[in-house]
Amino acid sequence: MILTWTYLIRPTRAQHRLLEAALERERQLYNAALEERIGAWRKAGKSITKFDQMKSLTAIRSDDPLGPGAGPVTMGRWTLAELDKAMQSFFARVKKGGTAGFPRFRSYARWRTFGLAEWRGIRITGDRLSLKGFDRPIRINMHRPLPLDAVPKRASLTRKGRRWFLNIAIETGAVIETHSGTGGAVGIDAGVESLATLSDGIKFLNAQPGRRNAAAMTRAQRALARCRRGSRRRLKARARLARLNERVANARATHLHKVTAVAARFYSTIVVENLALRNMVRSAKGSVEKPGANVKAKSGLNRSIHDTGMGKLIQLLTYKAERSGGRLIKVNARYTSQDCSGCGARVPKTLSVRTHSCTACGLVLDRDWNAARNVLARGLAKASEGV
Repeated sequence: MILTWTYLIRPTRAQHRLLEAALERERQLYNAALEERIGAWRKAGKSITKFDQMKSLTAIRSDDPLGPGAGPVTMGRWTLAELDKAMQSFFARVKKGGTAGFPRFRSYARWRTFGLAEWRGIRITGDRLSLKGFDRPIRINMHRPLPLDAVPKRASLTRKGRRWFLNIAIETGAVIETHSGTGGAVGIDAGVESLATLSDGIKFLNAQPGRRNAAAMTRAQRALARCRRGSRRRLKARARLARLNERVANARATHLHKVTAVAARFYSTIVVENLALRNMVRSAKGSVEKPGANVKAKSGLNRSIHDTGMGKLIQLLTYKAERSGGRLIKVNARYTSQDCSGCGARVPKTLSVRTHSCTACGLVLDRDWNAARNVLARGLAKASEGV
């Protein structure tokens, strides 16, 4: 498995400046490489590949040792690879017929990460990080050791506000912590009222960090809107808003990690719904000719769905189930809340109805619990078919 482990680093003031310089250097390389691709296509109809630009990088590093040549060669390769991924994603969207979204030049505010495409030019010794181009090692907060069989593949450094983080992509064995197997198979219904309802009746509540910090976020956004662009006051207001956003994201991620860790540890087979989240959070505004209905209610529902982090929940379950030696199955989510888990009869109900009452067999239980039982049944059927 390829996993990413993140650590807080504690650079000195001088090292802060070196990190900022490396970040700016790679941002300029990214923009120059994008400009080269655009110019080559407009002037000669020629497509420049990642490998063409990596060949040119060698000459550029020799001509400008204080620019792209100041850092390890793998640093520039990482930047060019990021641009290539952005271009490939653009072509994939064009092929699908969706909104294309051509890659744009990165401003200072939109470039927060630089990295190394290979584990070269970087070394970790104890709680010190040695990086080529730095006068001395950077202190790193090794709050947990890497797995014994971990093979570092690449790394990146990310600036979040005033802090810097090291992200290490490691290759490790699939089974890191084995599940107890006491729970067997379980179906999980992800929702807004409860983050996850299990087929055995257990519920995990939503942390709702966005709702709890909504008032502070609104004040910070209004303060930012009142500031004059380019002023120091605006920079401070933007940093204050960024810290609030980071606090909300960290609280949500911590809660999701705790919930998914419990599920992966105690259940050998996990069945979840294959949710089309993009459709679920689609705006109800409509158009001028055909305005939508219940726009305000749908907008609130969309905020609640984003606040729960359903997509992140399934993403974490996917790799944690594999890491613990278990299995994750995705099933069609259609009618899981409407069908009766006791007899299979369809019982239509609106979203506001939170209790499932079957008129055919008389089964009465919580709506989400009924859905989780249906999810489990579909997963076991799918597993028995060998799909």
